[in-house]
Amino acid sequence: MPTTTVHFPRDLLHRIDVVSRRRGISRNRFVIEACEEALSSDAGQWPEDLFDPDLSAEERTLLEDASVELEQSVLRSRRNRGAALL
Repeated sequence: MPTTTVHFPRDLLHRIDVVSRRRGISRNRFVIEACEEALSSDAGQWPEDLFDPDLSAEERTLLEDASVELEQSVLRSRRNRGAALL
């Protein structure tokens, strides 16, 4: 697994350590899980100006939902590789 160095402010690192100890996981595992959660919550987010500005809010929501559904379908269909960055 590749490695990297991340510099945290002292207070943030302390809070990470407190929560990771409470959860019974390593600091590394906590940071990985936090990054995975942040990335998954960002899935399906589109720039505001990506779609035709004349779309209604309902049409925009339907289009965004359809794109998330498509992305999830593609990821489920991948058999021999990790998740794609779409």
